[in-house]
Amino acid sequence: MQSAPNPGPSLEPEGRFARARAYFTTRVDPLTSLFLVLPMFVIYQIGTLAMMDCRGGRCSWRANGVDFLTGNLLALTGGSRLVYAGVALVASLALFGGVLWARRRAKLSPKLFAPVLLESAILASIVGPTSVLLSRAVGLGAQGSSSFIGDIVTSCGAGLHEELVFRAGMFTGLVWLLERMGQSRWRALFVSGALSSLAFSMVHHIGPLGEPFTVRAFVFRVFAGALFAGIYRVRGFAIAAWTHCLYDVWVLALR
Repeated sequence: MQSAPNPGPSLEPEGRFARARAYFTTRVDPLTSLFLVLPMFVIYQIGTLAMMDCRGGRCSWRANGVDFLTGNLLALTGGSRLVYAGVALVASLALFGGVLWARRRAKLSPKLFAPVLLESAILASIVGPTSVLLSRAVGLGAQGSSSFIGDIVTSCGAGLHEELVFRAGMFTGLVWLLERMGQSRWRALFVSGALSSLAFSMVHHIGPLGEPFTVRAFVFRVFAGALFAGIYRVRGFAIAAWTHCLYDVWVLALR
């Protein structure tokens, strides 16, 4: 009896190449991105609870960048760390529940976490040290926390909130608006990227934690914002957020 043809081991490398090509040519979808940034959200919330300044039974929090939610939520809870922890726990469980529901409906790709984190780490390892060298060359400093753990918490907050506000929110919203106004796709992307990057840079000079304005610092962050906008547009929110987070870790660790 004639045996079935054996495809041989040569098909396996082709299969791996096909999977890799599919990964790099497909933008991470929003739902999967939400799942992939959940660890960042949890780390930031735990760090926030641990680093709150509590005096006389009332806690306060120095907001990270565009994190407008934490300080306001803490104020609404009367400065109670325990109540804030309960709210944060409920929010985390709700997000995890939504992720599990989506997973059961086969609308989620959790296996992407490892390759997304690896890709983000590679991008950050290129951009981070380069940015540090450029910052030193133009006389800029990096403001960070007083500890490595504090730097990680700060970086998670920046990666999550700034990418959510300026890329997933402002950049995407402006592209949609400009296209509805009759602008071409490329013009909408260019204008939206420029405006969101300008706003991203400016916010670092606003508020009690903002650094003094200098043209060099402002222009430097405009280019950084444009880079993150490009990563977000091509690869999706999760990779942009993790790249931003790990980039900040590089910058703060090497400052």
